[in-house]
Amino acid sequence: MPLTGELEHLPIVDVIQLIHSTRKSGTLNIYSRKGEGQLVFDNGYIVGASHSNDKFRIGQILLEADLINQQELDKALEIQKQAGSNRQPLITTLVEYCHMSKESAYKSLETLIEMTVVEMISWTRGIFSLDVDKISISDDYRYLPAQLQPVTLDTQMVLMDALRIFDEKVYAGEIEIVDEPLEEPPQLTTEETLESVDEEEGVELSADILGLGDLDNLARKKPRVFKSLETFDPTEIHRQVVNRTLTDLSPEQSDQLVNYLAELSTPSFANDAVFPAVSKSQAIIMYCNDEFIQHALMTVCKKEGILVFTTAKSSRLDELLDQAINKSLEPILVFGSPDDSQTAFSTETVMQLRKQKLAEYPQISVIQLASPLDYAFSLQSLNAGVRAVFPQPYFSERRKTYVEDTINFLNSFQTYVRSCFNEERRQQFARLRNSMSGLRLLQKAPDISLSVLQFVAASFERTLTLVVDKSALVAERSIGIATEKNHGPAAPLRTRIPVTDGSLLQRLIQEGTTYWGPNQKDGALERNLFPGIGAPRDSSILLLPLKSNGRVITVTYADFGDQQAEPIQLDFLDFFVSQAGMAMENALFRKQLGNHIERKQIDKV
Repeated sequence: MPLTGELEHLPIVDVIQLIHSTRKSGTLNIYSRKGEGQLVFDNGYIVGASHSNDKFRIGQILLEADLINQQELDKALEIQKQAGSNRQPLITTLVEYCHMSKESAYKSLETLIEMTVVEMISWTRGIFSLDVDKISISDDYRYLPAQLQPVTLDTQMVLMDALRIFDEKVYAGEIEIVDEPLEEPPQLTTEETLESVDEEEGVELSADILGLGDLDNLARKKPRVFKSLETFDPTEIHRQVVNRTLTDLSPEQSDQLVNYLAELSTPSFANDAVFPAVSKSQAIIMYCNDEFIQHALMTVCKKEGILVFTTAKSSRLDELLDQAINKSLEPILVFGSPDDSQTAFSTETVMQLRKQKLAEYPQISVIQLASPLDYAFSLQSLNAGVRAVFPQPYFSERRKTYVEDTINFLNSFQTYVRSCFNEERRQQFARLRNSMSGLRLLQKAPDISLSVLQFVAASFERTLTLVVDKSALVAERSIGIATEKNHGPAAPLRTRIPVTDGSLLQRLIQEGTTYWGPNQKDGALERNLFPGIGAPRDSSILLLPLKSNGRVITVTYADFGDQQAEPIQLDFLDFFVSQAGMAMENALFRKQLGNHIERKQIDKV
């Protein structure tokens, strides 16, 4: 039976995540004043898409990506025309007759699906309908596995990509964030039927739906209507999860918990922005085997407009983390409470896995859930570098107060993630993302060093690059010291700061760790730097080392000048300088390689 709802009550991002998390199969039909389209799911994974807008034609996508030229497209269209009733989908024709690779074909289908999702994210009003478990593959399309691998995209990865692209398009002015008018919405009735739905035989997953067919000629259809619609009810979904996972609760306890979750799912239109769940720069990645906790925390995070990606497989953590970082989403990693009855989630396994991820991804924050009775594990977690530990209620430990404990737990988690993902931090992460994009284009060491200086200067009043030179640091370019901050980088100061035994500077160069705190007054800065630039009003200073090939080559000094010190996002600074260090290694390697080639050419002469 189709399931329907309104986009103003449940944004399309949430709909897609709901289908993925519940592993649904079916066709999601979306209707808006801006257009209409379909996404096809198989066990929660996206397998196809179509859209009414002409700009989503597969031929146009291939041309813009330079995967084919106009002559090849014209040839394929002519072959289709000559084939008549035996015509094959355009992309299959291109593979068979125009020498387009299968890899290019597959990539173009991925792009088509991604573009469709990006477009739908901007739809704030309209209607969606999910025809669940009504997908069948017609025998007419059994050629697909031989010609092309089935398109099965990880829904979570598609969303990461789509949201990143959406943010970039909004920033570039290509997408305007405006509310859609309420008049003339597509109307659904119970008297008529959906043209593509056969109530007896189900939905046929044709080549058109897969993005392989006549997308070039896909015409705008009138808003289609449905028969026997079941209204989307978040409360019923919460009830199903609670009844399935918390079987020991009394009916009264279940109702109390379901009502709480349902209230979280109700949008607060007076307080929410027009796009409460579209422009995202952060995400929570949850490693947990507790279905209720996964569902409850996802509900909490959706209330805050935060993306949540969940997995119960440790092998998928790296994929999710890497994708989030590569797509410029700031991840917070949440570990579920250990379960010693399962080897994969035992206390020892969780501790080892957490230690590994903290070492591999030092720039991300980690939250640990734990039993309130296991204080030793909680203390060990904090000592290991976990940002916060939340006591997760267990029915076996506090039966009478379990629901109250759970509600308090979820309220506290909601407040905490709200502080983690505040607007200021979101803007700072956006700046990190933009700076990272610029960093990737730099190929010379001085340009990379300047990029670090400029990135740090955005958070401080005065910033200075110190180059490590044997037993001293040499002051190079600065911002906000020799000239006004808004004038940009100034000429090198050339001040030398000796590195003495036991000093803060010596420890920092040897250990390569960032220092943020009060000046330790070991004499090095007071005697050699402050006489020339003046001591800051606040003693708080930053010393940020940049390492290349295992050694510190520069130290970025920063303070707040004559201003009062403010909180900084030290993790962002550390992450950016670590990426700059890798860029520096590549730049120095290219320089050494160039020198080697030049010497060999001279030797030949």
